[in-house]
Amino acid sequence: MTTTRLLIALLAISASSGALADDPASEPLWHFGGFGTLGAGYHSQEDVVYRRDLEQACGIEGDKLGFRLDTRIGLQASATFNPRWSTTIQAVSRLNSEGNWAPMLSWGFVRYAPTDWLELRAGRLGADIYLEGDSRHVGYAYTAARPPTEVYGVVTQDRFDGADLTLRTPIGDGLGSVKVYGGQSRGDFYLYGQRVTQDDATTMGATIEWASDTLTLKAAWADIHARGDRSLVELRDALASVPLAQAQLRASQIQTSHHITFAGLSARYENGPWSLQGILARETFSQFPRYSGWGSSVVAGYRIGAWKPYLTWGRISFEPDDSPLALPAPAAALQTAYDIVVDRLTMNQRTFGAGVRYDFATDYALKVQIEKINASSSSILITPSGLPVRDASLTLFTVVLDFVF
Repeated sequence: MTTTRLLIALLAISASSGALADDPASEPLWHFGGFGTLGAGYHSQEDVVYRRDLEQACGIEGDKLGFRLDTRIGLQASATFNPRWSTTIQAVSRLNSEGNWAPMLSWGFVRYAPTDWLELRAGRLGADIYLEGDSRHVGYAYTAARPPTEVYGVVTQDRFDGADLTLRTPIGDGLGSVKVYGGQSRGDFYLYGQRVTQDDATTMGATIEWASDTLTLKAAWADIHARGDRSLVELRDALASVPLAQAQLRASQIQTSHHITFAGLSARYENGPWSLQGILARETFSQFPRYSGWGSSVVAGYRIGAWKPYLTWGRISFEPDDSPLALPAPAAALQTAYDIVVDRLTMNQRTFGAGVRYDFATDYALKVQIEKINASSSSILITPSGLPVRDASLTLFTVVLDFVF
């Protein structure tokens, strides 16, 4: 379903939902708002482009002041028809896989809550795999200038057209919840100078969460199943034509469907001036040669009046399975293509950062941040032509102004 058709369907459902109100004469209560970030960044590493996620086609280039990485604007409209029925629509304009700021529909759902403990939503939704995942594009919601790239920047198919169901119940001095969801995946990524999108992928997932006034704990699992992925078909056919047992074996391992699986544990602690948030995630990608690894991040802050100094740390290790192949000299070009494919998503990157957030006015926050990024291999860092970076080290300076309205 296209964005336009989905929006029309939501508005039609919303109108009919309003007719179901307890008081037929009542009017829906509408609320309009939005959020945005104005950002600037700089690093001096030549031939390296820093991106905040795999979806961005470009970012901050070496020795150039960049304004594209973090800058974004979002608008949101919600309507409450009665205590049971409501709808929300949110559009975000940000740097995407085509290198522009074309708006995307990040939310567009109808919500039905027949009781305090049960909630059903249908439409365009977000895959619930992160702490504060619903606020992923709202810079004001985060302590730091941006969510940690080593975790939040890897899974880009983070929205879907489908439904979710949430059950809630008090547990101790907090509120526990279980959510299950599924639908048609949305999102793409940019790698090797090309935009890759898979419209036939499906998402399913589940989360368990417990939250009190000071502590939030969350366990999440999600699986994205893509079908009809023909990106490696040429390589498969070329390997199959080589009269070598090892080449035939590698060709048989290349499939046109794959799974991206995410499993994570996260926690957030807030007490007085202190805040601490951590995520540990396991990720696998079943497409040849199969990748697996870990991503983790920590953000710690301490508020002093309107100021909040903070520290950040992120780490990702994403490695392919061992798939050796030695082709004869006449197939040197095929050997090179094979080696690139095997290594295309390898990532070993770590970031340590420090910054300060200054809430100088209601709904406005200015953040100044410095980060040291070291990567022996990275698909998030790319060359100007879009290729993954190897053996890179850079210091990134960032200033952002976040706001909500």
